[in-house]
Amino acid sequence: MKDFDVVVLGGGPGGYVAAVRSSQLGHRTALVEKENLGGVCLNWGCVPTKSLLQNAEVVHLLSRGRTFGFEVDHLSTDFAEAHKRSRSVVTRQVRRIQLLMKKYSIALYEGAGRLNGTNQIEIEPSGERLSARNVIIATGARPRQLPGNPFDDERVVQYRKAVDLKELPSSAV
Repeated sequence: MKDFDVVVLGGGPGGYVAAVRSSQLGHRTALVEKENLGGVCLNWGCVPTKSLLQNAEVVHLLSRGRTFGFEVDHLSTDFAEAHKRSRSVVTRQVRRIQLLMKKYSIALYEGAGRLNGTNQIEIEPSGERLSARNVIIATGARPRQLPGNPFDDERVVQYRKAVDLKELPSSAV
């Protein structure tokens, strides 16, 4: 069993920042993340959607070129390329977090951390065990379906599917 001063469960914006600060304060720190370092905001929410919105802004401005004193003769868009750009922005940001983990000597564990007794964490599926004087739970949230409106990936699309669309839908609310 590996022993740490602090183990952070969850590598989203709250979790990885807590891990970095813990290490800066001199604590032996580990971070356990089951899916995507950076969490939902970085991988499927805030960052990729802002990237796509920036593309939409540029198209909007160019389509109104006359207002700014220029004219674009032939404006075409490529949603697949916009999607590709948004994913590359995400990849760069995830790499930056990985560099922070390395810079601050934070042990990174992939899997789901489960509290298993006082100050003990078991990582699933590996079965690896950690002990910690302090545990920070920063596991984030998950989408819930509304009664009568299940995620069907056509009318009701949850955030991961929406951000990962390869073609622009005809309408969206």
